[in-house]
Amino acid sequence: MKKSGGKSDLKNARFPELKAAVVVCSDSVFENKAQDGAGKAIISRLTQWDINTEKYEIIPDEIKIIRDKASELSKSGYHLIIFTGGTGLSPRDVTPEAIAPLIDRNIEGIMETARRYGQERMPYAMLSRGVAGFIGDTLVLTFPGSKGGAEESMDALFPQVLHLFKVVKGEKH
Repeated sequence: MKKSGGKSDLKNARFPELKAAVVVCSDSVFENKAQDGAGKAIISRLTQWDINTEKYEIIPDEIKIIRDKASELSKSGYHLIIFTGGTGLSPRDVTPEAIAPLIDRNIEGIMETARRYGQERMPYAMLSRGVAGFIGDTLVLTFPGSKGGAEESMDALFPQVLHLFKVVKGEKH
């Protein structure tokens, strides 16, 4: 006898059909004053599920640039776009303001889960203002810009969040 559909199936699932983009929103990384750890950590974690990151880009913390990048990528056939950086409370943290108006279908539970998971490990995780949802057919996630915050967000959400790609196609839970 064989059982399927449980947690172990999801844990072992692979998603080579998903096309992903990772965008680092950071003035200091864009200006070569700092190294990117968060974006590279996200890409490394995505490979665990055979998700190919076809685009990796570093952009400054500017609402218009972030918004334009999200619009461009969501219209280019990407299934998943992860923005990292700009979700905190400093004056230059503008990623939520850039992304939120573009979201057609908000999924609040995604970032609530990431914050709750992070809060168990870091007392400042509650201050992250990340947003998540669909822009057209593209899932957009906004993660903290620290390597640790990005890794914890990945740990909190993946691979479970990938189940929604079946659901949006009308497949059953």
